[in-house]
Amino acid sequence: MLLERATGLAARITQYHKLKGAADEAAQFETRANQLGVISERIARTRAALCKLTDAGVAISFAPSDGVGYAAKAKALRTAIQDNPAAINDPPFDLKNEFIDRLAAIAGGAEKAMNEAWRAYVAKRADFGSNDVLSALAEVSQFRPSVTKIRQCRSNISALGNSLPSDPQTTVARLDALIADHDAAWVELSAEDIPSSIVSFIRAAANEGAPLATYTDEVRAWFESRNLLNAFRIRLR
Repeated sequence: MLLERATGLAARITQYHKLKGAADEAAQFETRANQLGVISERIARTRAALCKLTDAGVAISFAPSDGVGYAAKAKALRTAIQDNPAAINDPPFDLKNEFIDRLAAIAGGAEKAMNEAWRAYVAKRADFGSNDVLSALAEVSQFRPSVTKIRQCRSNISALGNSLPSDPQTTVARLDALIADHDAAWVELSAEDIPSSIVSFIRAAANEGAPLATYTDEVRAWFESRNLLNAFRIRLR
């Protein structure tokens, strides 16, 4: 009886070790699968984001370091797993340090490049020059409604550059619309009791710059009487 019990116990212990070994192996498989799944999804998202920005007309200066080499590693790993699934726990190279971590670094570099490219794109589109002219115009009650609208457009445009959009094409269209509203507000800038030569000079100065020839005695006198001369600068080209 005692021998039978001992034999049964030994069988159960053997079975336990087999099950434990299988569980340990399964856990290793799950760990590897999770590691590869996470980085695969990140790379896919990054690639999709790069394509969306490019399609929206945003230039990105980014090239993955040794992309061909990592593609070869991915192919070698896939072939090894196809031949023997257990190879995932004994890959032909250091899976974490030589592959997963390097891919994560590439994704991180691409994400940084995209954010920088987007901010630069918005900043270039929104290069309206100094706010000195606006600040000066805000002192003239007749211009305040237009100044408020222009400032709001600039604020909304600036906000678009704060974060990378999930839909660049839609956001670029929104940017186009805001810039059009901004330009229209300058075109609409007027006041019944202010000479047209003054209004024309202000519009030009706030955009591409007013020619020095348009800085007439009338324009100078009007600005001087309102202490606004310091809001304008002579620029040599």
